[in-house]
Amino acid sequence: MQNTFIITPVRPDLIERCLETLYKHTVPNFYVYLIDQTPKGLNSELLRNKYKNLMYIRTPRTMTHHAGNLGFAKVANLGISLVETPYFTLCNDDVEFVNRKWWQGVMDTFTKVEASTPDRPAVMVNPASIKLPDWSVGLPKGEHHYILPYKEKYTEDDYTDLVEKEHYINEHLTLMPGSVIDGVVMYESVFDTRKFLEVGMLPEQHYPGMGEDYWWGARANMFGYRSVGTTLSWVFHHWSKSFESLQAQEEIKETLDTNLIWNDNNADWGENFDHWGMKCTQCEERMRTKDGITAICPNHPQEVYKMPEARTTPL
Repeated sequence: MQNTFIITPVRPDLIERCLETLYKHTVPNFYVYLIDQTPKGLNSELLRNKYKNLMYIRTPRTMTHHAGNLGFAKVANLGISLVETPYFTLCNDDVEFVNRKWWQGVMDTFTKVEASTPDRPAVMVNPASIKLPDWSVGLPKGEHHYILPYKEKYTEDDYTDLVEKEHYINEHLTLMPGSVIDGVVMYESVFDTRKFLEVGMLPEQHYPGMGEDYWWGARANMFGYRSVGTTLSWVFHHWSKSFESLQAQEEIKETLDTNLIWNDNNADWGENFDHWGMKCTQCEERMRTKDGITAICPNHPQEVYKMPEARTTPL
């Protein structure tokens, strides 16, 4: 097996479509670790009987997490700790797969990045999404941008157009074929397992989610790795469905342990934080680390920065 999908649903109505399209459009070289955080639990036997190579894990209710919602970072780390494949994929449950060529596009991107920047290979590759949320392209709330209209079934011609054509978004952004974009959020993110473990696990202090991808991406960049999006591979991401349900659906909202909510990267990194990593105060060069404990500037080695820890949290 080449890849392990880690999927961590908090609402019950999205996972079936995610799994249906995943198995239909992915070459059979994978495991699925489904870590269930939904309020009442999914039908585990139905899922295990329907889908091969699927391991079901139900999160516990504990003194700290009274309803079993461990937060994205902690539950993702739980899955990652069990991975035995050279790649793993953190997959949101509101992602739909649209063509079997998506995986090869990701592999081709790893190769492309290493060829173009051998001193800064990719640790993570994210397929492009057919849907771009309003906030990402400067549109009013609720007015999302679609490269193609949503379909339950995309044709081969559709996918060829996605990969091979230019896609004008606005006067500031045109997605070009074969392009790679640095600094992306995690939603269908394929990781090189060895490189990921070198960088370290996700910061569990982030709860219930959001911000940990920027935190981890900054750390990866300071290790000398790139986290990239690619137009060589495409999926459909509905964007923020789980987050919206945490806000709007009372049953799911009640799974949150509100005293644990935290999302403050500046508190960990300092006021100069951004998701590219910390800059040298003397020359604006990004600082680099080899051990994940301290970082130095390549031009001013006397400038030392103490790296923040990815803290683990108790169950």
